[in-house]
Amino acid sequence: MFSTLFQATGYKRALELFERGKFDEGKAVLKSLQEEFVAVCEENEVLKAQLSEVADVLDLAENIQFDGQKYWLNDDGEKKGPFCQVCYDRDGLLVHLHEHENHWECQSCNSLYMIPREGKSTPKRKAPLRTTLKKTIPLFLETEMG
Repeated sequence: MFSTLFQATGYKRALELFERGKFDEGKAVLKSLQEEFVAVCEENEVLKAQLSEVADVLDLAENIQFDGQKYWLNDDGEKKGPFCQVCYDRDGLLVHLHEHENHWECQSCNSLYMIPREGKSTPKRKAPLRTTLKKTIPLFLETEMG
């Protein structure tokens, strides 16, 4: 890429070449300036797209809520979702969860999320049974090959 100084002085240089009758050299300078202009326009479009994407990500970050299990999107006061926690945290994607009878499922990563039921009490888990073994139990038994 040419420098900004070349761009600023390039048009003057092309004019001087045309005035001296050096049309081929003047055309070459204009062609270089045109290529530079097109490249700058393309770069500008890429930067605009990147800036828009960053603004969208920041807007999303302000409007997404995590309930401890999955994500919900607050869209102008309307709660949308739920969305998969794994897909959002890993890839930055909002993937809708599909509702089943007792759980939601992500069709992308197959994560499962329990649906909390109103009015039903969750059965309490029993404390794990802890006993002290008097003898070590081998996991694998050796057999005689014969």
